[in-house]
Amino acid sequence: MQGQDLTQADLSSLSVQDMTAEQKAELRRRYDTFVRNFGVAPRPEEDDEKPAPEVKKWVPGMKAAR
Repeated sequence: MQGQDLTQADLSSLSVQDMTAEQKAELRRRYDTFVRNFGVAPRPEEDDEKPAPEVKKWVPGMKAAR
């Protein structure tokens, strides 16, 4: 198989042990692309966080203050 054929090839039915070196390289490339696009997002700085809004008790039948 040529490199062009591997980019769209279905490798899901193959065991890693049965793959050729080119197929393993393509599988690794796909994994690296996935991790780069959907990896863990960096944590925001704690200073940038807004404080949680204050929770108010709900009492049935009581009108909300306007």
